[in-house]
Amino acid sequence: MATMTQTIEFGQYPLQVRPAPLRLRSWNKGEGVIVAPPPSRELSLQSLDKFPEKVDTDLPPADRGSGAWKFLFAASMIEGFIYYSTHPPYVGNTNLSTIGTLGTCFYFLGAPIATYLVRRYQQWQRQTIWIGFTIAIIGLGASGWADDFGSLVATQGLIYGMGVLIMYYPIFNLLNEWFIERRGLALGVICASTGITGLFFPFMLEVLLHKYGPAWTLRICALGLLLLCGPCVLLFRSRYPSYDTAKAPETNYSFLKMPLFYFFTLATLLQGLGFFFPAIYLPSYATSVGLSTTIGALLLVIYSIAQILGQMAIGYISDMRITRFGLNGRVPVEILSTTLSTNPTLALTTFSYFACMKGIGNVATGPVSSALLSPRVSRNQYGIGKFGGIVMFSGTVMMASALVMVVWGVGSRVVRCMQRKGEFCGCPA
Repeated sequence: MATMTQTIEFGQYPLQVRPAPLRLRSWNKGEGVIVAPPPSRELSLQSLDKFPEKVDTDLPPADRGSGAWKFLFAASMIEGFIYYSTHPPYVGNTNLSTIGTLGTCFYFLGAPIATYLVRRYQQWQRQTIWIGFTIAIIGLGASGWADDFGSLVATQGLIYGMGVLIMYYPIFNLLNEWFIERRGLALGVICASTGITGLFFPFMLEVLLHKYGPAWTLRICALGLLLLCGPCVLLFRSRYPSYDTAKAPETNYSFLKMPLFYFFTLATLLQGLGFFFPAIYLPSYATSVGLSTTIGALLLVIYSIAQILGQMAIGYISDMRITRFGLNGRVPVEILSTTLSTNPTLALTTFSYFACMKGIGNVATGPVSSALLSPRVSRNQYGIGKFGGIVMFSGTVMMASALVMVVWGVGSRVVRCMQRKGEFCGCPA
């Protein structure tokens, strides 16, 4: 059999492990390769793609160990407080809710660009997290001195949103390093932290608003985030030794040829159109029916409890590759990504595309709500009149999102049965 000698760099593979090139000896096309040094280690080219975490046994363990737990704690703290704070503390004010929409808009729509830059300059991941965190704190703190709507848009909307975008995607890239077999569950825990924050954050904001007013509430929130999340940023470490001389891996865009990708894209876009309305309008709905602001905050707490249970459960399900359901939230976006590929870098790329689709729905929240909100409140009408259109729209697009995946599940099953020259026979899709 023909043999050959070739020099490769790990940067060409999904996860860079060592920047130094390794020489392949005695490449036998049918039997794999022998890598030196060390001379006794046998790997195949396929194993580099499927099990990048097993290339170097000296690496810290994935899915367990102090390094993974520190990352999980730090990422959960950042997610719980930083992401939750994209929404301004003005309960019931639909005009100022635009600021929160703008902040999350940066996070979603900027995902493809941020992901590309993170993968291109992986050696600067920790520094990028610090830069994004600093920008976010400055934006939130400066909003406490904003004296008009335009200033709030510039500080808590633009500056804070940009900081969150810069900070978040390097963290997600590190998630793919520290968690492999339990990546979905880890992301579920991280995303569920926003629900945990929601158990007490609305009540805390209500107390601060009544006691100190909006301006000082924003300043106190900025100081609290600095003290609580600043030390957590110190815990972010890469699992791999160095990226200094490693090349960014080339992305395989073959997933663009998969019909499943476009079904997922449509489902994500539809659920993004309806996902944000409940959290935005629950307090206003409660106030409109005569309930107190405390009850409105309590509704958000119930919403947060459901979020905690749902996101952790869906994260666990994603590790089992059970994906043929119309599921909503950010964790299912990770399910879609890992379904299309188990390659961590490719999962990050597909995640960014799905996040962008959800961002389109986020941007549409403002115009859609303006068109659907009624100026009159009537308790004899559906959704007390004022919110009837929003309730109907949100429920409809969520149902449509689920039906898209039902169509894919049934359709792919029928196609496979037809390919076997049989009728619909119940064989698995």
